[in-house]
Amino acid sequence: MKTIFNIPTAFQSTQYRIYWLGAFASVSGYNLTYFAQLWLIHQINDSTLFLGLAGAANAAPSFILTLIGGAYADRVNKKLIMIGSQIILASLVIIMAILTIFEVVEIWHILVIAVIAGSVSAFDLPSRQAFYPELVNEKSLTSAVAMNASIWQSIRIIAPAVAGFLIALTSTSVVFIFSAVGFTMMAVLLLPLTGISKEDGNNQSQTKLTDQVKDSLKYVFRKPEFRYLIGLAMFSSFFGGSYMLLMPIFAVDIFSVGAEGQGVLLACSGVGSVLASLFIATRKILLPSGTFILAACCLSGISIAIFGLLAELTGSYTLGILLMLTTGFFTSLHMISTMAALQQMVPSELRGRIMALYGINWSLMLLGGVQAGLIGLALGAPFTVMLGGILVATLSIIFIFINKEFVQIGQKAKGIN
Repeated sequence: MKTIFNIPTAFQSTQYRIYWLGAFASVSGYNLTYFAQLWLIHQINDSTLFLGLAGAANAAPSFILTLIGGAYADRVNKKLIMIGSQIILASLVIIMAILTIFEVVEIWHILVIAVIAGSVSAFDLPSRQAFYPELVNEKSLTSAVAMNASIWQSIRIIAPAVAGFLIALTSTSVVFIFSAVGFTMMAVLLLPLTGISKEDGNNQSQTKLTDQVKDSLKYVFRKPEFRYLIGLAMFSSFFGGSYMLLMPIFAVDIFSVGAEGQGVLLACSGVGSVLASLFIATRKILLPSGTFILAACCLSGISIAIFGLLAELTGSYTLGILLMLTTGFFTSLHMISTMAALQQMVPSELRGRIMALYGINWSLMLLGGVQAGLIGLALGAPFTVMLGGILVATLSIIFIFINKEFVQIGQKAKGIN
């Protein structure tokens, strides 16, 4: 009997399995921290603007520094960058825990620590994207991409459920302590991993850092498939991702379900994300066409828009849960398929920088919280989220009908049928 899900081929590599467990712990730390930051800010001041500023504080440094971080990932020891980053991040969240325990935390504390953490992430995340492909063979790369993306697309949403219950049962400081444990686990598990050394590493280190960054940008703008894949992902993150930052408003003011309910909403989106991630990870040669990527993006936008609309019209928590499930599924299909195509096409010597450019999506989602916060002051959170979803779906539809180069992307990537 044919099964829907098989064991991901990337897990045949012992080194990748170890890395995946560490990344799982670390990404959980990232998201537990971010949930706790937003919750604290909402408790101190319930303005949507401050929620947006929290997103900007996390994202702006990463947005500015990520290409430099990608260049370093292509020229120095990626493992040491990641280990150092985890140690710094663990230290920062311990400081947040102490401030919270003694009840002296203020919004400016949260924003300053978020800026420092965002700066560290600008070096950590590109190194991850360049490192894990070295732990598997070429045939398992798509599986590795999907399993790595499954962490970011699902734990980013599942972890808040844990955070919500921890806050309800204990306190926000406990969430920060769990985050520190996650970062520390990643640092420890990275120690035995080796990866594959690249022969051109010495040549890379002789090139000026600014020239390396310029070369990567020139490469992306020369290649239409890279321009369109990264461009659509950035647009979707900036306008479509606002529901993540505004979720405290939905949980407290619209659905009246508190921190636990917010965690459940995001966890349901996480279930959809996990299903999409596993589906792609367990296919032997599943690298989708441009049409598939555009359809997934369009359906993601539609689901987000309906979530915002029905929240305003009905205030139904049950419908919100169902729509978070579909949103997580289609958003993950879009983002994971995009990343798989990029990882298959990118030259290994440019991997750190190109994937750093793609990684700006996370920063753009947080920066999108600023525009969402400002629009939310005038229109309210539901209509703000609905507008973002409509924009994402509209651009996808336009690309389907007028952008032949995007539709043909799947035919250009290695191994895409």
